Amino acid sequence: MRRLLAVAVLGLSFAFAGCAKSQSENCKKLIACTEKLVPGTGASMEASYGKDGACWKSSEAADACTKACDQAMEGLKANPAFANTAECK
Repeated sequence: MRRLLAVAVLGLSFAFAGCAKSQSENCKKLIACTEKLVPGTGASMEASYGKDGACWKSSEAADACTKACDQAMEGLKANPAFANTAECK
């Protein structure tokens, strides 16, 4: 019985492993950029957009979060400090 359970758990682990995605480059950049422009904001974004955040638990969430980060980075360009902030490039 234990062997069957172990095989089942292992099989499920492999099945769900393909669903997760890695953090996008723009989401990494967004966290660093916002933290530099507005200190204290980057940490609050980690739960969703960070390396181990909720965004990367499924392909659908990853796609939506990547688009959100792309749009947020575009929006940050309006900040006068954006162009001169290394973390935003």
